Amino acid sequence: MKLWRNLCFRPFYRLGAKVASKQLEIFKSRYGYIPWRQVFIERYKLQQNWLTGNCYVRTFEGHTQGITCVQFDDYRIVSGSSDKTIKVWSTRSNTPWAGLTLRGHSGTVRCLHLNNNQLVSGSSDCTIKVWDLAEGVGWSRSRCTVTMVGHSHTVRCLQVGIGVVVSGSYDHTLKKWRLDTGECLATLRGHLAAVLSVQFDCNKIVSGSCDNTIKVWSFDTGECLATLSGHNNAVTCIHFDHSRIVSGSLDTQIKVWDIKSERCIQTLDWASAEGHTGVVRCLQADTWRIVSAADDKTLKVWSLESGKRLVTLREHTDGVTCLQFNDLKIVSGSYDKTVKLWDFTKS
Repeated sequence: MKLWRNLCFRPFYRLGAKVASKQLEIFKSRYGYIPWRQVFIERYKLQQNWLTGNCYVRTFEGHTQGITCVQFDDYRIVSGSSDKTIKVWSTRSNTPWAGLTLRGHSGTVRCLHLNNNQLVSGSSDCTIKVWDLAEGVGWSRSRCTVTMVGHSHTVRCLQVGIGVVVSGSYDHTLKKWRLDTGECLATLRGHLAAVLSVQFDCNKIVSGSCDNTIKVWSFDTGECLATLSGHNNAVTCIHFDHSRIVSGSLDTQIKVWDIKSERCIQTLDWASAEGHTGVVRCLQADTWRIVSAADDKTLKVWSLESGKRLVTLREHTDGVTCLQFNDLKIVSGSYDKTVKLWDFTKS
């Protein structure tokens, strides 16, 4: 039994805390204890599905223009679109149609962050809105609770933390906001062009820009700590952990950077790794994989450690603009006006 448990906690088979907890609860309720051999078998099958692209794909339709951003949780998907709306889709029902449409932005919805029943959105109308998605509130009306005004151009990216929002804009700046009141706490200046991507933790903010650079900022002071140069075009998407930054660009490349040395340690492109042939629009990474999406209509799964392309996923009929994933599934959106759910627990 100890052998199987140890196998389950090897990096390649270890699941995220939330997904792992749910899996173990199911097995414990079924058997009265945790049968580690069965747990490992399930995780092994899941990883094989990821490595071979073996998954069940659901398509959600309803937007009238291209999808620009997606988020999901255990039972719903939220999408934003150039049609100026936000749609909420149930993954528990079989219907491909949205159960709720939120209207309030007067421009393209460019970015979203979903946290429990709170949704934050940014738009080309220069505003950020906070929405209440709590069940029991009337489905027929938009439930915007806070509107943040301060950017002078499109709000292209944002992330939500505990009580704070950090946003990036075409106005070349990043801003920190109080989540509850919408008060602007700080403005970070340093990029020479539009800010396209942002992520932060309790110590630092990392941003990517149309000036072809990545900047690392102090979360507390807003001081620019480092500037990473290497991409040949705009940096469209970033993801970082304690030691690495992963970035995607209009130059079709994905780069992996060492935070401490501020150097690029790996480049994933078509020549070296059968990479994307179009603009890399979005990416996300976890402990062992990178998932990326591009204008070439594909999503690709990569080994974070080796940089090897593991699988290419093809279902969209136009460029893939956005994605989010966890251990079990990917959700993606496209210029083809659809949202797709790639479920690796089913095949």
